[in-house]
Amino acid sequence: MGRDAELHERKIREVTAYFNKLNSVLEFGVKKYTIAYCTAATADKFLMRPKTVENYIYR
Repeated sequence: MGRDAELHERKIREVTAYFNKLNSVLEFGVKKYTIAYCTAATADKFLMRPKTVENYIYR
């Protein structure tokens, strides 16, 4: 049996929201974190591979 589509979409939204939150942090008018760092930090928080996070974000 496959994964529940609604739960999967919810997980994708959570991952994307966390990534966007990190990516939008500014310090002195400049982005504080690189995209690579945001991807790695998101992957670490949600126990995923960075490639999976990229697939969720850039889909």
